Amino acid sequence: MRKVGLFPSMIILFTVGISAVLYPLLPSEVAVHFGTDFSPDMFMQKWLGLILIPFLMIMFTGTEYYGKEKVNQESLLEFEYCFRLLLVLLTIIQMSIIIYALGYDIPTGRFSLVTAGAFIFVVAAYIQYSKKLFKILTMIGFKKIDAWSRNLLRKITTVTLNIAGTICFILALFMRNDPSYLMLAMLMTMCIIVVGSGVYLNKK
Repeated sequence: MRKVGLFPSMIILFTVGISAVLYPLLPSEVAVHFGTDFSPDMFMQKWLGLILIPFLMIMFTGTEYYGKEKVNQESLLEFEYCFRLLLVLLTIIQMSIIIYALGYDIPTGRFSLVTAGAFIFVVAAYIQYSKKLFKILTMIGFKKIDAWSRNLLRKITTVTLNIAGTICFILALFMRNDPSYLMLAMLMTMCIIVVGSGVYLNKK
């Protein structure tokens, strides 16, 4: 018997639960679309504005549920994580709608940090279980490395990504200035650590 999965179920229940609990506190209309400067440019009745994202989440989860049968087993993990990433992004959008409706400003930099952190965590989880990562490395010139080196590189990559994701969330909470340069520096540091480790293990 097929199962929807724990992650989609939990993230949908979380989104619906938060929306239901905070629903009485929200104004009659909520902003559902924002411009590049995060200023609202489209409003809806709150019941409709808050039901759209959960509806989309359920629709995408249903698509994943029934689409698994038609996906090649080797590509199943990538198929699942694409939908997981989509669910995370939809949850962030729903939380942004609620936070703004409660009267809090959401700076673009802070929103970018939260989105980047969530994306990094999902990628880290994917890499932890992916078997295609090393096929890609072989295609770009890395020789076949032993199982110990593969596992070590996998751990280095996932730990680095998890640390970077945590830093993004911490910065989203406390940083007041534009985080663009810091995010760029963090990206370069991640690349140096992961690629440098791969090059070292490749030559070992």
